[in-house]
Amino acid sequence: MRRYLTVVEVLNLHRQVIEQFGGALGIRNLDALESAVAQPKMVISVLVTQLWKYFLF
Repeated sequence: MRRYLTVVEVLNLHRQVIEQFGGALGIRNLDALESAVAQPKMVISVLVTQLWKYFLF
């Protein structure tokens, strides 16, 4: 089963990178981050649906 990163995990990774290499904490647009995190799930869902229809008909 596939496992995708959550928004919380991405934020934790961001914090760790900032602590290690420096930079500004925080994000500019939470909605954009949530959308970006959801993209891989949506792409896979669409592809699976299209393949399912192709092989059924």
